[in-house]
Amino acid sequence: MMKSEKEIHQHRKDEHLSLAYKYWKEERNQTLGLTFSDVRIIPNTLPELSTEKVELSSKVFGQDFEFPFYIEAMTGGGERADKINQTLAEIAKNQHLAMAVGSQSIALKFPELAAGFKEVRKIHSSGFLFANLGAGHSLENAKRAVEMIEANALEIHVNTAQELPMDEGDREFYWLENINEIASQLEVPVIVKEVGFGISQKTFKELAKTAVSGINVGGAGGTNFAWIERKRSKNGFDLDDFGFSTLESLLEAKAAENTKSLVATGGISSAQDIFKSLILGADLASSAGFILKNLMQTGPEKVEEILEQWKQDLNKLFVLTGSKNIAESHNVDLLYSAKMLDFIQQRKK
Repeated sequence: MMKSEKEIHQHRKDEHLSLAYKYWKEERNQTLGLTFSDVRIIPNTLPELSTEKVELSSKVFGQDFEFPFYIEAMTGGGERADKINQTLAEIAKNQHLAMAVGSQSIALKFPELAAGFKEVRKIHSSGFLFANLGAGHSLENAKRAVEMIEANALEIHVNTAQELPMDEGDREFYWLENINEIASQLEVPVIVKEVGFGISQKTFKELAKTAVSGINVGGAGGTNFAWIERKRSKNGFDLDDFGFSTLESLLEAKAAENTKSLVATGGISSAQDIFKSLILGADLASSAGFILKNLMQTGPEKVEEILEQWKQDLNKLFVLTGSKNIAESHNVDLLYSAKMLDFIQQRKK
């Protein structure tokens, strides 16, 4: 029996989830290029600070995030996907974290699937939620996606390197003007998000001219959608070693003198990763794959324990470096590896 378009779309969502989990479970997320271990924190033996005096909140996208981390976009629009989203919404609510839903295009095409996405807002009623759509969608669709979950912001994902290995993927990528139109007209902040291939100086400079509020670097080192799509496809287009890591993307932002709000995602799996991202200029960090892996392996309680631990650890890292708040964390001294210095040297424009 032929599957309907809706079933095919839902099946793709399920495949993405299964393969993303497999990717993390098999520890394939080994970053090419620079990793967070290429950065060492210089000790500050006399920090003159107490854990009670540390302020971890980050003011960004018109909101005070009490902890500079949120649960990144994963899924939605199928029975299994909706269930995962609802569990994530519970975790986000309990932990006072923001959360992004996965791409809502499926629910724009099949409005009966919007209910699963709406459930996230019902659960996390006063939380900060990011709606999510691809960069080819119209302003009208962007408004509908935001309305669907009463979102506080919209993530527009830019995923050329995911679409090209996908048999049924897009083959035209004229996005910049459209992104700017949506960002100019939409009533909530718009964040442009890569999906695992990082962002270069050239792209930071192009986005600087637009009305977007933020850029999520979506660096290599987290879930690799090129690998996922190659596993699903018949065309075998191999981009496994393509892209900039999260760390490299943060260096590119600095080199491009980026002034947009900056989110670090792509392999974030500890408080140290969050802290090093903040030092290198990020306003927030986020994680999808790491959270998904732990949710599937050990359940929501364990994920909450990890997040609680991160909060305590990040506070201690701030004290360790004498940083009272995020603005001060941007000034922490770092020691760069030779590989990192080489990257910076090569990428001087």
